[in-house]
Amino acid sequence: MRNILIGNGINIEFGGAENYTSSAIMGRVVENINKEKYNILTENNLSKEDILEFLEVLVKFIDLMAQGKGGNYADGLFMLMEMQTIKDNYTTHNTITSVMLEDYFLAAEVFNNKFEDNEFKRKILKDFLKQMIVDGIYNDGHINHLYTKYSSGVKGFLNGFDHIFTINYDSNLESCLGKEKEVYHLHGAFDKLAPEYIRGSKVYLDNPIECEEKISKKIENMEHIYCNAIMSWYWLDKYGELIDKDKDYGCDVFRNIEGRLEILGMSPRNDEHLFLMINQNPKIKQVVYYYLKPEEQTELPKHIKGKPITFQSVEKLWKRIK
Repeated sequence: MRNILIGNGINIEFGGAENYTSSAIMGRVVENINKEKYNILTENNLSKEDILEFLEVLVKFIDLMAQGKGGNYADGLFMLMEMQTIKDNYTTHNTITSVMLEDYFLAAEVFNNKFEDNEFKRKILKDFLKQMIVDGIYNDGHINHLYTKYSSGVKGFLNGFDHIFTINYDSNLESCLGKEKEVYHLHGAFDKLAPEYIRGSKVYLDNPIECEEKISKKIENMEHIYCNAIMSWYWLDKYGELIDKDKDYGCDVFRNIEGRLEILGMSPRNDEHLFLMINQNPKIKQVVYYYLKPEEQTELPKHIKGKPITFQSVEKLWKRIK
């Protein structure tokens, strides 16, 4: 059987690096902050200056980790390991747009550990950061129309797979394929609410008062920011989330695939929980990885182990199917 796992690289290819790289997304977040779009998310407790300062503080924590400092704010070994990854992959003097999206959540947790006595800041960090970044990715809905730039070759390529998985939140693959194939969103989707906003869900039934308060504060025409997107720096946190909601995210299907798995548009440095599931599945006999940068061929074997890996150029793939 042929299976494919698709990441943000497909959106960058068809939507442009100027719109869908991490840097572009955070640039859009900054633009929206300056337009005071997100003030209402804080119930107008924070001004645009406050919000920008909040992001700048998180960037300073990334700088701190890049210098090999801040370990005294770590919660355990996994956080220390992730902080070492920051040190290995960042220089100092970062900016809001140079920090990768998921690394903001690590910085936020380190920030929380330093200011854990400030409940307001903890509450803001818990939901607000995720909502801003989800909105930046959403790009006023334009992201859901990238499929209009797909060629018939793209559709033909996708139809060659028995299972299609994505870590993207958009609906482009469904719009391209119609009802011919089911697309499994392993990290959630813009059009599916998070369980705390669904009356009758397990999360709601466990905390009805808190969930009702969240539901009452939902902002009209911004439904996407309340979606079930999974965002975390912590691979085990994501993995645990997927275990709890296997059917919601298609993880039950992913962990039981057989044969060949092709990985397209996904960095080898992210999503360790998915690599763990790949490693633990003896029925996956071959991995094909479409690389953009040559160094990815050295990096991927550090994460996928015990499987034969074939590397193919993603640029050659796009030329062939576009």
